[in-house]
Amino acid sequence: MKLLELLNTLLNFIEKTSEINSSIYPKSWIINSNEMLFISRDNIEAYSITIENIYGINKNIYTRFTRKKVYEFIENKILMAKRKDIKFTKKISETFFKELENIKPYSRYIISPISGIRLDNLNKINISIFEIGKINQLKSNLFTNDEDGYYIAVKINDIYDDAIAIEEAKNRFSDFIRIIVFLSGKNDKEILIKTGLPSYPSISHEQMYVETSFYQITENMKDEFPSSEMNNRYIEKIPVDNNFFTKNKDFTKLWDIYEKQSLNKNISKKDKKDTMEKRLLYASIAIGESALSRNIKNSIIYTSMALEILFSFNENSMFQRSIADKLSDTFAFFIGVDKETRLSASKLIKTFYGLRSALVHGGNKKVNNDYIVINMYLRFIIKELLNNEKYKNIKTINDLYTMVKEAQYSY
Repeated sequence: MKLLELLNTLLNFIEKTSEINSSIYPKSWIINSNEMLFISRDNIEAYSITIENIYGINKNIYTRFTRKKVYEFIENKILMAKRKDIKFTKKISETFFKELENIKPYSRYIISPISGIRLDNLNKINISIFEIGKINQLKSNLFTNDEDGYYIAVKINDIYDDAIAIEEAKNRFSDFIRIIVFLSGKNDKEILIKTGLPSYPSISHEQMYVETSFYQITENMKDEFPSSEMNNRYIEKIPVDNNFFTKNKDFTKLWDIYEKQSLNKNISKKDKKDTMEKRLLYASIAIGESALSRNIKNSIIYTSMALEILFSFNENSMFQRSIADKLSDTFAFFIGVDKETRLSASKLIKTFYGLRSALVHGGNKKVNNDYIVINMYLRFIIKELLNNEKYKNIKTINDLYTMVKEAQYSY
């Protein structure tokens, strides 16, 4: 359907009444004390489908604004037309979205409280595209009265809708947390960093309170005097201004790559599609999420994602080896130092990938902690690809597979 037809169809679903009782209709708008617009139960589903079709008709609109904002814009226009008892014309439909299309792109800083981190040496620090500082450094603090708290900020460019900027910033903040966890090399679930409120309460500069667990223990549900167990959980805050996180000689390039990818600095059209740098970055982020997750199945899935991001290769061939074979061979190329260790590394990945496949496809396979070992190996591989002169000419996955194939033929 063309926009004009969709608009008038939507208009026809809206009815007028002088009986003001919004509770009997699934959707209604009270105009004044004598008039209400409503949609009947018979038409509400068709109304929803039609407004969704209008939302998706203009790419400039649905890519720049949230569905909520566009829906409100459409409904306001429709209600105005219904109140005036006018139909949409071709001329009106041609400029229907003009008000939104005329909005120019702008930039906004999105700031959020962050807990689980600390600054030992500075009041404020910039890491890649992020600014992290003590809340008392902000001119306007609307977050909390905690003067010892921290904030994280990021600049979002080329936006048209503040809600979109917030969603993008939330994704960026998640990336920051995942990279910090990846850099830490820890898989013990003892890192907890979060943005937003409420913040984790500080116990000291170094520690914060996370939660209290409480359980009753009894032989049967009728026991009048069960025993109980209560534990307070305290976790160390991560010192993000420590050189280990900001200037780590093994992984500091990740922050530079993140900034380049985020701001599209000096990235050619080809590089935007697929580079080894991009794979190293997003594999690191996936490993960070694997280490963060409290759900072991999610950890396994994110570790398998890191493997695929790092090593997946589509040769566009009719006859291809299984993805498990290709991943295990490439993994073994980096980990193995002789025939035995290469075979062992290959077997580890094939077994792990079988577990991953069972989880994804609804199998009932028993989970284990092998993902932790693989995370550690992948961290080593990423370090090698970032820094070892042996791999300096590997710019794409094609370059990597060429090197692996040459090595296999030379065994």
